[in-house]
Amino acid sequence: MNAELDFTGRRRWRIIIAASAGNFAEWYDWGVYGVVATILAARFFPGGNPALALVNTYALFALGYFARPFGGMIFGYIGDRLGRKRALSLSILLTCGGTAMIGLLPTYAQLGFAGPALLLLCRLAQSMGAGGEYASAISFVYEHSPAPRRARNVATLVSTTFVGILVGPALASLLSAVMTRSAYDAYGWRILFLLGIPLAVFGVYLRSRVEESPEFERLKTERKKAARAATPLRDAFRSHWATMLVFMVCTASFALLSNTITSYLTTFLTSVGHLASSDAYTVTIVSNLLVIVGTLIMGRVCDRLGLRRALVLAGVVTALLGVPSLVLAASGIGGAYLGAALIGACKGLLAVPTLLAISQMFPTGVRITAGALAYNVAQSIFGGTGPVIGVWLNATTGGPYGLGVYLAVLAAITAVAALAARRMFTPDPARDTLVPPTMQVESR
Repeated sequence: MNAELDFTGRRRWRIIIAASAGNFAEWYDWGVYGVVATILAARFFPGGNPALALVNTYALFALGYFARPFGGMIFGYIGDRLGRKRALSLSILLTCGGTAMIGLLPTYAQLGFAGPALLLLCRLAQSMGAGGEYASAISFVYEHSPAPRRARNVATLVSTTFVGILVGPALASLLSAVMTRSAYDAYGWRILFLLGIPLAVFGVYLRSRVEESPEFERLKTERKKAARAATPLRDAFRSHWATMLVFMVCTASFALLSNTITSYLTTFLTSVGHLASSDAYTVTIVSNLLVIVGTLIMGRVCDRLGLRRALVLAGVVTALLGVPSLVLAASGIGGAYLGAALIGACKGLLAVPTLLAISQMFPTGVRITAGALAYNVAQSIFGGTGPVIGVWLNATTGGPYGLGVYLAVLAAITAVAALAARRMFTPDPARDTLVPPTMQVESR
């Protein structure tokens, strides 16, 4: 039976869960970093100016994103040349290793400025591994799926990985409740990062037990017949640079929004909304639940409307709700729940078409390389800087308006770019050949 058509039942879940393991670890790391950011600021930077220390903590988070494009190129090359499974197994080790090492770092009081320097190295390692995760995992599920259900299956993958965001704040809330404040601040936060070790072991085990995608197996066969080595990075820049640029523009709003919720929302609720930390944790969890709901709904919508129309719809909705959502979130506990729920739903709506585009906009031979590179450049520019810009905008404006307007503008650009770039979103059989045209000519 055709493996793509047999993507049902236990086999479907086995592949989706194996693919989602590394992304779960990635989002878990982001969630944990966000909820303990104030502790990291106090532990890794000089005292006396808490606001500056917090900005520096998020600046390290942003700097880590510069490693993501390099991770995308490295693991994209591995995935497009040696296989999706190989890339997935290696990337999760680096992702979880960077997370776990943070739990072992000496602090500023113990090592001076070498402490934050080592924290930056851990962020770079984690980000480099994460740079290859999403594109590899999504391509793996996309290539296993029958065409009419691809968005739905990718949505299931994405929603499963978003559970990692829930687990981070939930565990932080649990530990802070059962430990004394001094114990939690001293070593409890380290436990959250050290959980990267069992996540790595479990992820590698799951990924070793699934088969390679059918599309990549066909690609290997055609490459063998053509007697030509794969050159995914060269082919991506030579033949697909325009599509990569369009993709980066279209994914900018999701890059900002994903990190606004994951690593900045808790800080936003406490510093701008003046909520207690325990209330902010709970609101963040509710917001992330709405991310999952929005993702699952959008998977079905995207299969019905198509990728481009779904992306336009998500961009318009986010542009309209960006400012009101953040204003509500800063207006007290009741408004915080409603505003955070709306912003979470917007993230879910944007997630599916944005992440589906990683695979659908690029042909099999360069899918991970081009998709991962474009996605991670956008994440570095708009996502990694999101918390820093959020802190600065809200401090400058004295409220949530600056960040809300920034989000609304990027979301509107997403919608306009998707409308204008019709050709980039339309499947082209000639473009989507398993063997690039240059290879076909040379093999004749």
